[in-house]
Amino acid sequence: MSYLQIHKAGIASSVQDSGRVSTLSIGIPPSGAMDPTALLSGQHQLGHHHDEAAVEMAYADFAATLTDTHDVVVTGAPVRLSINQQPVTSKGVLRIDAGQTLEIKATNEGVYSYLHLSGGIMTTPQLDSRSTSPRESIGGLDGGFLKDGDNLPLSAPDRAVLAADAQLPIRKPKTVLELRVVSGFQFSDFADEAIQGLLTEEFTVTAKASRMGVTLNGAQLQSGITSLFSEATCYGAIQVPPDGNPIVLLNDRQTVGGYPKPGAVIRSDCVRLAQSRPGQRVRFALCSPDEADRISWLEQHYLETRLRDAH
Repeated sequence: MSYLQIHKAGIASSVQDSGRVSTLSIGIPPSGAMDPTALLSGQHQLGHHHDEAAVEMAYADFAATLTDTHDVVVTGAPVRLSINQQPVTSKGVLRIDAGQTLEIKATNEGVYSYLHLSGGIMTTPQLDSRSTSPRESIGGLDGGFLKDGDNLPLSAPDRAVLAADAQLPIRKPKTVLELRVVSGFQFSDFADEAIQGLLTEEFTVTAKASRMGVTLNGAQLQSGITSLFSEATCYGAIQVPPDGNPIVLLNDRQTVGGYPKPGAVIRSDCVRLAQSRPGQRVRFALCSPDEADRISWLEQHYLETRLRDAH
């Protein structure tokens, strides 16, 4: 077995694949890559036919040495790469020889980047996934974020046929990022002023952003709902706590919550929000369930077409 010997792990690096399914009922969030398109892009370029995990890095500041020669690719938020302190291209597949040290540094764009390695990461799957869920201490390497000095086990490097880069970079954020929202069943219970503020005011991404969710700052939304039983949450749900600052729930969210929720942000916009840095301005806009389905279908069709054409 070969290893990725981690010298510098960064602030929040973890092993992630596409996440878990059917675990919310036992209180386990899905986890998985915050940017699933970036994950799929790297898997495609290395010719992986299974849901191979990658190292997800938030604001990449990562350095590691490989004990065997592997092909690697980095996707997601743009980065600067060097091998043995010599700058190399950050695009496409790179061959890293045994004993060489790869350094990955964030740029000024995006949040989450992904290090993919040929052969795949060989941590033990838990609940059918290698994804790390730090709050529950399951998955990944020892159930938590990677640390300086960790040795991440890798499968023997394979000689799979490599595919071309499908050119699926993160989208540069607009001045104001629009978050399309499907209303929930509590929407009509919110005070009119709160709904008006949600749909007309501008909010800002705060530093209180993590794999659990993103807290926004702006108009203080007072829901007018004084009593609510705890209930299941969903990806993209907009929670409004007593301080009035909405929180958009993401991959590692709590599975139940008692804050009122006017609706949920659609999946593709959640990914864009996750890749947004503090200070990014956002607005909410209502979106019907049919519109959300069409957006999802069109984006999936585009993704499949790009991957097919890149063979």
